Amino acid sequence: MIRRLLKVFATRRGAIGLATVVFVVLVGAPNVWAWSRLRAGRAALARHDPAAARRELAACARLWGGRAPVRLAACRAAWQDGDVEGARRELRAAQSNLGQATDETAFEWALVQAASGNMREVEVYLQNRAAEAPGAAGPLVWEALAMGYLRVYRILDAMACLEAWLQRSPDNVRALELRGETYVIGRGAVRGAEDFRRVLDLDPGRDYARRRLADAVISLGGYEEAARNLEVLRARHPDDPGLVARLARCYNFLGQRDEARRLLDETLERYPDDGPCLRTRGQLAMTEDRKADAEQWLRRAAVAMPEDYQAQWLLFEALRQQGKSEEARVQGLKADEIKDRVARLTELQSRRLAEFPLDPALHFEMGQLLIQTGRGDVGERWLLGALKLDPEHRASHLALAEYYESRGERAKAEEHRARAVGGKQ
Repeated sequence: MIRRLLKVFATRRGAIGLATVVFVVLVGAPNVWAWSRLRAGRAALARHDPAAARRELAACARLWGGRAPVRLAACRAAWQDGDVEGARRELRAAQSNLGQATDETAFEWALVQAASGNMREVEVYLQNRAAEAPGAAGPLVWEALAMGYLRVYRILDAMACLEAWLQRSPDNVRALELRGETYVIGRGAVRGAEDFRRVLDLDPGRDYARRRLADAVISLGGYEEAARNLEVLRARHPDDPGLVARLARCYNFLGQRDEARRLLDETLERYPDDGPCLRTRGQLAMTEDRKADAEQWLRRAAVAMPEDYQAQWLLFEALRQQGKSEEARVQGLKADEIKDRVARLTELQSRRLAEFPLDPALHFEMGQLLIQTGRGDVGERWLLGALKLDPEHRASHLALAEYYESRGERAKAEEHRARAVGGKQ
């Protein structure tokens, strides 16, 4: 058989045939590979795994980056993964490939806007799309709107979207995850934990739900359940110091202090400035009545996380219990200031913004508090959001002018300062 084939290929016609086969394989194989990556990316999107989808679609784009369907799928994976700017880049690439905007790109643009928290221009349009096609468009609309509502703490609106989704698909893991998140933000950790447990019953591989379940039950004092879930996560992500800090905290409260100390010391050798690990190490030393050691750990934690109430309060306690009265007094005042800011932020997030989502004064206050707590980029977005609601809101212009001045962006600072002159309080 082999000899016969060799004889055929030895002829001119056979050689041409062989060359044709080789050419088809060389040209076709890369396209088959790209198609398989696109199919894998779409499958990941279907099972609500945008991180995996992005990896597959990025691989596909190395060959098929000029194809609009690849870019549109990558856009969807990006906003579902929380990367709004990445989604916008992919959408611009898709429109460039198409040469024009289409109904499909317009719909995706609206989803990106909603997921980013900019709902005013697209809210009604998307709700109409969901009403017209609840089976096809509904889940995408409800997901994008819920994500956006949660960004701006419109908890009741987020819950309405998720209830509509779950009514049609009661075991949808993404809808359950988002509802669990909504409950937790609204101070409903018990019900949030129930949703996260249900997600893990349906899909034990969803690390986001497992992490959020651990956080929820820690807040409820469920250290044993939290530790079990954190151990699973740490086996999958051994280099995550945030998981170590949470797990060590659970071990401390469960009386497993030697193991907690070992984990923290190993991790701090690699990440010496990790705030949560430093704080937990200081908390462990406090539990073991080693106040001087605790003070040293907590001073480092307070530097690493200047707006973390727990780190600042534990440092106050370490100083007070050592009889360092004046230092403790100053530290206590600092901790109380942070506590008041955190309490007000929580009040805005869990109640006030849900009741009055379009009040520019609340958006302004939220922005100011976030900037004060070291989250300037997020605070900036809230101040700009206040100006979208009221372009003449003077306090927001002044706050932005001060913020941009502190960053050395003088042109922006002067623009907002000038606009504040004629603005409203």
